[in-house]
Amino acid sequence: MLILAVDTTHNACSAAVYDSTQDDVLGYQYSEMPRGHAEKLPEMITTAMKSAGIKFNQLDRLATTTGPGSFSGVRIGLAAAKGFAVSLDIPLVGIGSLETVAAGVEGFSNKRVLAAFDARRDEIYVQLFENGVALTQPAIVSPLDAAGLANGQPTVVVGSASQILTALNPKLETANASPFPDAKIAARLGVKRKPQERVHPIYLRRADAKAQKPLLQVEPSKVQLIEATSAHSEILAEIHRQGFVDHWSSASIASSLSSPATSGFIAVDDKLNPFGFIIVRDAAGEREILTIAVQLDARRRKIASTLLDHIMADATQHGIEKMFLEVNTENFSARSLYDKYGFEVCGTRKNYYTSPDGQKQDAWVMIKAI
Repeated sequence: MLILAVDTTHNACSAAVYDSTQDDVLGYQYSEMPRGHAEKLPEMITTAMKSAGIKFNQLDRLATTTGPGSFSGVRIGLAAAKGFAVSLDIPLVGIGSLETVAAGVEGFSNKRVLAAFDARRDEIYVQLFENGVALTQPAIVSPLDAAGLANGQPTVVVGSASQILTALNPKLETANASPFPDAKIAARLGVKRKPQERVHPIYLRRADAKAQKPLLQVEPSKVQLIEATSAHSEILAEIHRQGFVDHWSSASIASSLSSPATSGFIAVDDKLNPFGFIIVRDAAGEREILTIAVQLDARRRKIASTLLDHIMADATQHGIEKMFLEVNTENFSARSLYDKYGFEVCGTRKNYYTSPDGQKQDAWVMIKAI
């Protein structure tokens, strides 16, 4: 089994490609960093895959650490892994970050290991393991309660809170291991894990998280495409708003569709309910994908793939030789979809996007020969 694993939950970022048949890490990237995970992870994944010498469509499974950890960090890794899982149509498994750091201790399967992260606010994320089996669930407790979990038994402590706990309980032994989760450990654990229909993050401080809205029950085979016109601009703007922070207005969409060089297509059902759309612009034998968006509760129904298949077939009929696009470097799901379709990064546009809070974000320029 070939598995790609990622971790961004703490002050490190890593990606690893693991071959379980050879018990060998084929590609690996690791860097300790307090921030910048979203910008660094795509590069790490690409480098790890190139080092492994395999393509994304050769992967059998994906794994990601799910927390507890930094709220933003947990989301970054999980979003990336889910994006690849959906576009590649392969299973995804989630591995707790406490279990991952504990499994990095030499002799983990024969020791009593206390995994502990500094959660700030005078609290500790903690989980106790013995002989490779979890004795407790991930929890957030006081440092004193965390140190007391050893219960007088020989215990090795690992994680960013190790020094805090050994100061409270001198009987704890500090592990000679990384204090942060590592993707190569998560990959090995992920091979043995049963694939999950849904992988959920572990937010010990966010018990009030809302459940997602159920996906629309639309079958890909029943989706049809109609031509988009400026008359559709209002509904298309609403779909775009659901997928992008810097979303297009209805006026912008109407203006784009009014141009002779621009065309658009909408994915609808037999009652003409719209699920997603794509807008492209042709010039000098090249086609640019200006935008593609899918309604929030219609995702994971291959709507984007249906739209891309159509505009590629249409491009061949119109003598288009190249297609290109820009994609936000933090939009992992879109990037993985374009990778699947054979688009390759040919450049980066610095500060191309601006979020509502004024933050600048880069864009990859991707190209594909038809």
